[in-house]
Amino acid sequence: MKKILARLPLILILLQLLVILVSWLIAAARPQLAIHSLLSSEGLRWLFASLAGNIATPVLACLLLAAMAYGAITRSGIASILHPATYRQRFARKIVIVEAAMLIAFALLLTAVPHAVLLSVTGVLFPSSFSDSFFPILCIVLMVVSLTYGIVCGTIATITMVFESLTEGIKDAASLILIYIFSAELYAMLGYVFG
Repeated sequence: MKKILARLPLILILLQLLVILVSWLIAAARPQLAIHSLLSSEGLRWLFASLAGNIATPVLACLLLAAMAYGAITRSGIASILHPATYRQRFARKIVIVEAAMLIAFALLLTAVPHAVLLSVTGVLFPSSFSDSFFPILCIVLMVVSLTYGIVCGTIATITMVFESLTEGIKDAASLILIYIFSAELYAMLGYVFG
C-alpha cells in the first residue's frame, strides 16, 4: 500500500504535465474548439493565480479534521472502550457517555425543535446549516470525547500530549493530504481546459 501511495503523487504530476501539453497542442491545432491552453498567457495567469484556491476546498478541511479525530481516537485509547477495563477506564467511560449525551442533546436543541437555529430557512434539516457542517461537527465531537476519555483515563496526561494526539493523525494522513493536493489541482486544471 505504501508503494502505491508513494507512486500516486508522481502519476498525478505526470497527468498534470500531460494536461498542460495536450491543452496546448489541441488549442494550437484546433483553435475553433472551446479548449483553453494552459500555456497561453491567460492559462499561465490562471495556473499561478488559482493554485491556492484550487487546493483550499472544504474537502481539505474535512480531511484535516478527520485526521485530527483519528489521532485523538488512537492516542486516547477510546477505541478499546468495549473491552474489559480498569477502574479509571470504567470511570472515563461513564464520563464520556454523559458528555456524549450532553452533546447530542445540544445538537437536538439546535436542530429538532421548531424554528431551530441550524434548520434551513424553510425549516428542513437537509439541506441546512446543520447538514452542511455535519462532518466537521462529528469530527470535533469525536476529538472532544476522545480527549476527555484519554485525560480521565490517564493515557493523555499533559497539554503536550493533547497537542501530540491531535497532530499524530495529521502525520499519519500526510500521504493522503499530498495526494489530495495533486488531485485537486489536476481536477481544477481539467475544469479550466474544458470549461
